[in-house]
Amino acid sequence: MGPDLVSNPRLRSQSGPHLLVATLFLGLVFGLPLPGQSVQYAQSALTWTEAERDYFLTLPEVSVGTDSTWPPMEYINRQGELVGFDIDLLREIGLRAGFRPVFTTVPWDGIFAGLMAGQYDMIASSVTLLDERTRVMRFSEPYLQAAQYLVVPAARTDVRTLRDLAGGDVGAQIGTTGSRLVEATPGVTLRAYDDLGLAVEDLDRGRLAGIVADTAIVQYYILSHPRYRGNLRVADQPYTVEEYAFAIRMDLPELQAGVNKGLEMVKQDGTLKKLEAFWFPDLGPDHFDTPGEADASDGHSDG
Repeated sequence: MGPDLVSNPRLRSQSGPHLLVATLFLGLVFGLPLPGQSVQYAQSALTWTEAERDYFLTLPEVSVGTDSTWPPMEYINRQGELVGFDIDLLREIGLRAGFRPVFTTVPWDGIFAGLMAGQYDMIASSVTLLDERTRVMRFSEPYLQAAQYLVVPAARTDVRTLRDLAGGDVGAQIGTTGSRLVEATPGVTLRAYDDLGLAVEDLDRGRLAGIVADTAIVQYYILSHPRYRGNLRVADQPYTVEEYAFAIRMDLPELQAGVNKGLEMVKQDGTLKKLEAFWFPDLGPDHFDTPGEADASDGHSDG
């Protein structure tokens, strides 16, 4: 089962300040505890001591935009909590760098405009590090490498590439690398989704010929989810390998430096690998290369 079906017994949630509007869509705000309350998360890889939790509450806030429709990177679980790999990672970074991230859910198609308008300080949402984006926003050092995969019904053993789906509809999340790959393939029609989980559902029901999704979606829905595991398959090798990083407002160089400092610490002390093992249990310990160590032939996506 995927991580959202299993609670971490070390850190159990409390009611009160963790109340959240129970929806996957717009306007969600994840509230942190009030001063004097313990920081505890029902579903998390965090293994903080009580002293670390108390210290975390004293840290200055940093506002963070995230699109909570991308499990297991960032999503709303069955308890109505914002959880995921990026969420845990940024809290670990903040603990070390001296800030407390406060998350607001934002739809993907407006997330960068919100950052540039100053609605939040940074983005933690599986953002691909692209040259074109670095001209208008700062980026942390990369923290994860992920690939784009074609997913099709398990019965379509003849399919290896997008071209094999000519004449069909292929789903991808709007404004992502996956959507650009579909648009660039002659003969296939892009069906764009705000929530890629809906695309997976449509694929499973025969409404799509395939979907293009990244490593996180493949692990969560195809490898881990009991409903889809036997019905869908990954067609072949990945199309691209890309690096994820945190996007930061251009006028906040000190925040960029702090995030990079904390990120380097979680890499060095093994915390990053522990988070990967918790949130990607079916991918194995060697699935993710440390950014910067991959072979240049991997061909990082620029779209």
